[in-house]
Amino acid sequence: MQGRAAERIVETAKEGAFDLIVIGSRGLGGIKGFVLGSISDRVADEAPCPVLIVKETASL
Repeated sequence: MQGRAAERIVETAKEGAFDLIVIGSRGLGGIKGFVLGSISDRVADEAPCPVLIVKETASL
């Protein structure tokens, strides 16, 4: 599978009968996050089903 990650995830979700998408977020934020955008945000905006975004936590 090739293509942009968010687009491929949403396309796959539309083709299947999914109840939920679970996706991680590194929480880049700031300018880097703004310029690059967030895959998890795009998936949440475009997905045909609910999306659960799990934020990465700091290592102990």
